[in-house]
Amino acid sequence: MKWVWITLGVVVTLGLLVVVVGALLPVKHQAACRAVLRQPAAAVFAAITDAANFPSWRKDLQAVEPLPDQAGRRCYREQSKFGPIDLRVEELVSDRKLVTRVVTEGSPFGGTWTWRLEPRGGGTDVTVTENGEVHNLVFRALARFVFGHTATLRSVLKALGENFGELVEIAPGSPDPAPPAAP
Repeated sequence: MKWVWITLGVVVTLGLLVVVVGALLPVKHQAACRAVLRQPAAAVFAAITDAANFPSWRKDLQAVEPLPDQAGRRCYREQSKFGPIDLRVEELVSDRKLVTRVVTEGSPFGGTWTWRLEPRGGGTDVTVTENGEVHNLVFRALARFVFGHTATLRSVLKALGENFGELVEIAPGSPDPAPPAAP
């Protein structure tokens, strides 16, 4: 019986430690990754803006459905095993830039993803910057020390390369400045 109490005490202590560490970390973070694709910017831009076809190359998504526009901006819902995430297109510059914002009500996380495309020879240098916010204390600690803030960025860039039949090298990117606050 003594070992049960010791084990329970260790588990509770670790849980409290994770919550305290999460509370000490900043809510906002910035992370960026980059990859070079052999595709022209127009082809890459078409892939990252065609939300309806994301599930065909992003294996983390089960479905994507359109939502009503917000303030004249296109919105859609990504459905994954973690639940739905509602996104709004904040900025769209053909073949150059895409900014999306998480707009899910009550989400434990939020922020923007900025995709920047730079033509390089016949290919494209793709940089994705996450200006994120993690509101949940446990998830904040885990995102910082276990998963890393670049895990999803890296996964999506890898999937984008595979969509074009390429194995891409993911490198740290130079982050973009934070986009303006949501209206």
